[in-house]
Amino acid sequence: MQILDAIERFIYQSKPSRFIAIAVAVSFFKTGFWYIPNIASSWVVSRNPFRNPWDAPNYQYIVWTWLSPFLAWCLHIRNPQSFMYFHLLFSFAFTAIFIAFVWREFEDREARTCLVLFLALPVSTTAYFNIGYDSVTLVLMLLLLLVRRRAWLALPIGILLGMQHFEQGEVAFGALLVAWLLSFVLKTESQYPFQWVAASLGGVVLGKMVLILVFHHFGVHLTAGRLFMVQAFHDLYAAWFYYHFQYILWSVFGVGWIMVAKYAEQGKSAAAFVVAVCGLFLLLPMVGDETRVLAIVTFPLVAACLLLNSNFLGSFSGRLVAAIFAVWLIVPYPWVLDGKPLVSMFPYNVAFFLHQHFGWFNVPTNDPMWP
Repeated sequence: MQILDAIERFIYQSKPSRFIAIAVAVSFFKTGFWYIPNIASSWVVSRNPFRNPWDAPNYQYIVWTWLSPFLAWCLHIRNPQSFMYFHLLFSFAFTAIFIAFVWREFEDREARTCLVLFLALPVSTTAYFNIGYDSVTLVLMLLLLLVRRRAWLALPIGILLGMQHFEQGEVAFGALLVAWLLSFVLKTESQYPFQWVAASLGGVVLGKMVLILVFHHFGVHLTAGRLFMVQAFHDLYAAWFYYHFQYILWSVFGVGWIMVAKYAEQGKSAAAFVVAVCGLFLLLPMVGDETRVLAIVTFPLVAACLLLNSNFLGSFSGRLVAAIFAVWLIVPYPWVLDGKPLVSMFPYNVAFFLHQHFGWFNVPTNDPMWP
């Protein structure tokens, strides 16, 4: 097909700067930009990160995502707009660091393949679809992946991740540990060292302990966390998953399912990865923001085993990568919240801009759930 030939030439024969700029711009067009609806509550924590601003237990989980509000407090970021832009900088950093590392780590062809596969995954733009504390979480997870050959660096970064989002860090790197142990039992090759994943997971646990000590020292009394949300709404979450499981499962990897399927074709050597991923899917009936949670907690596993696996990247033909890119171009961005498929934020971004500058469109004010 001439279209696939043209796409393949664009991917592998364009100047790197042109290829990266166009591919990333398309991803922004597909996704758009919006902030996580509870970012205002996170901003409240940043006003004074050494107290619990809420008595109601259903808000206190936000206090446990403590690192980014603390950093904003240290930088004297005091208004909600600046707080959102502060997190948007981390979103940009997530993309920029990934691209810079890939072009430094791999040969040109493998780097281009890696970028296409990365953009095909919903996690690549999660931090733009939901600007907020996820932006910081993903940067810390990425930094841990970049130091996978330096286990001693994983411990302090893991501590920071534990202070930012302990539950996601624990589950994500716990899945990596399970995959490594299964690889050891099955006598198959692992793509990452045990010392690194143990140091990462240990750091996450230490980070939670440090945060508990900080709260104890400053008298921050919390009566609930994320477990409370699961216990309080588990029937609702399970019903959402039951009635919408097809689209929810698709949204975890989106077009990236093609990459996952190709890796699974390796048979026994891919068994550890497949089992670990299936284990993570057990979270889906226990959360309300299905795509967001699973995209994030599967990222370290997918990145360590697939995206940063030079041998696996080299197994892709240019034709297959072009086909993945073509499908990604035409398939809408998959995202599910509360069991409901959502659409790109980009049309809402345009409507908001035109309303602000020309008064066009009827745009509700201060409604984070508008899109």
